[in-house]
This record gives sequence, C-alpha cells and structure tokens, in this order.
Amino acid sequence: MATLYDQKITDQQITALKQQGSVIPTLSLTYNERQRNRLAVMLSNGQAAAIVLPRGQFLQSGDVLTGADGAYLRIQAKPEPLLCACASSGLDLMRLVYHLANRHVRAMLTPEAVYIEPDPVLADLMKQLGATVQTVSDVFEPEAGAYAGGHHHHHSGHDKAGDSDTGSDTDSDTDSDVAMGRVGEMLSMAAHQDKRHATLK
Repeated sequence: MATLYDQKITDQQITALKQQGSVIPTLSLTYNERQRNRLAVMLSNGQAAAIVLPRGQFLQSGDVLTGADGAYLRIQAKPEPLLCACASSGLDLMRLVYHLANRHVRAMLTPEAVYIEPDPVLADLMKQLGATVQTVSDVFEPEAGAYAGGHHHHHSGHDKAGDSDTGSDTDSDTDSDVAMGRVGEMLSMAAHQDKRHATLK
C-alpha cells in the first residue's frame, strides 16, 4: 500500500523531531519536480508514495511532509545538470544577468556566477557576451522573482540534509509498475476529493 503525504509540518515540529533523534527518510527531487504539488514517487526502500499537497503549495528543499499514518518524509534538492556562466568582472556578470532576465530565464545567482538550466542557444549567447560557460551538477534554486509571494527558495547552492538520505528515486526511475499504479489511483482519488470540496463551498 502506498503512503500518502498530504501536509507539511512546521519548523517547530521539525526541530522537535531532531531533538528526539528521529531519522527521517529523504526524497531528492529536481527543481521542476519540486514545483509540483501532486507527485507519485518510489522511495529507495521500494515503498510507493504519493505527495498530494493543497492547491497553491509547492515543495521546497528542507520541507518535511507527513500524512494520516504519521510517517515523515524530508524533501531535498537533487543535483541536476546546469550551465554555470562566469564573467571576468562584476559589471560583465551584471550584463549577463540583464540579458538573461530580458529573456525571462530562470537563474540561480551567486556573487561569482549565474546558473541556468541547460540550453544550447543561451549557452552560445552567454559565450558571445564574454562569459566562460561550463556544464556542472548542482542543486537548482533560482530566484523566485519580485511577484512570487510567499514561495521562496534557499540560496545555498549546495543543500545539506541532516537526516538520513535514502537515495530515493522518482517514479521515472522505478520498475514497480503495480505499486505506481496504486499511487496513480490515490492521486486520482485526491483530485476528485478536491473537486467535491470545491463544489460544496
């Protein structure tokens, strides 16, 4: 039976779990996966799970999820291929960011470099602007933007989890079609429940 995670716990609850010495399984997700509030996953222990958060909520690195059965799951940013562009001066780096922003490109900024998702056209553009561009593997935490509301990101660039990382994989990496079929049914049921609640309001 798949485990359903449908709510985030508070920072105070996370602190209490740490003080108790609780070891929380960790699920590593890419940036795009963390932008979803409904996700079918397979944990490294073979357990199928479904993440079904309320509409408008999204996953952030460091979130701890729980469900009706009291199980916990920590979300961690997963390293992924990125383009890292460095400039010869601060002004050149600002110019680089300016041109990327004009194209509404999601970017993660550091004092020394700008990171974007792989794109050969943008890689050529950055090189034409004088940047040194290379492909790296790192977590992606882009700037949220001026109108992103409460949805923010941590800008560490390197996520470190204090709890046990189970090496969890997403549903694209699993061979257990039967288990994931059950998760799909759970996601469908949760979606229908949301519709019924909206009708009753």
